[in-house]
Amino acid sequence: MSATMHRILIIGGTSGIGEAFARRFHSMGKKVIITGRRRNRLLELQEALQDVDVYAMDIADLAAIPGHLEKLFSSFPDIDTVWVNAGIQYSSDIKDASTSTDTRVIEEVTTNVTAPVILARHIIPRLMQQNNETIFMITSSGLGYVPVGSLFPIYCPTKAFIHDYLVGIRQALKNTNVNVLEIVPPYVGGTELGAEHVSKLKGLIPMPMEEFTDEIFKLLDSSAAIDLKEVAAGSAVPRVEAWRSSIVALVVDV
Repeated sequence: MSATMHRILIIGGTSGIGEAFARRFHSMGKKVIITGRRRNRLLELQEALQDVDVYAMDIADLAAIPGHLEKLFSSFPDIDTVWVNAGIQYSSDIKDASTSTDTRVIEEVTTNVTAPVILARHIIPRLMQQNNETIFMITSSGLGYVPVGSLFPIYCPTKAFIHDYLVGIRQALKNTNVNVLEIVPPYVGGTELGAEHVSKLKGLIPMPMEEFTDEIFKLLDSSAAIDLKEVAAGSAVPRVEAWRSSIVALVVDV
């Protein structure tokens, strides 16, 4: 599949998994566009990777999303792959209201659910206008399949939503030029997403970032896009397999 990816837009690529994949795609000679909120980090990546393109945008600003995408697709009309990777993860205890705030709940749902749906709404029709095979990907999580709600009562269901949403749009896009992939990571080390929670995850060993990247790329490099659906690594693999071997039998065209 990776051979068919030429111009790749990574929405949320300034750190962690997004940055690791941006660097890997760049090393493969792909044309990469990285977006993120932090202009300084974007400039650092552009300097380090030389010929990548960067674009500052905050997907939590929902009203601005259509304008940003219009600029991106006007500047790079040959975008054939879009990967929505941005996300946030807050830990809280439902028994103690002081461990969270209404603002944090809204922010987590907005970033992890509402923004990806709005992005997809504006991106998919543009990909369908291409005359070649295209790819739309969103990062979910193994926690969307087997939640740890006592620690992440909002994050887990937001990722379960992303999984269900991708199943739905994959059904809708059957027999089109748009392939829908769900990237399903386990607990991966070296990400800003999980840095806040390290002390609460004692005893859990994260999958090293390089190992995770290698495992995902083995699948991307060896499979046709149309044959890939949930692309998982590490401890997320048996979670996805459990869903595929049970619930999926009740679902049409997934």
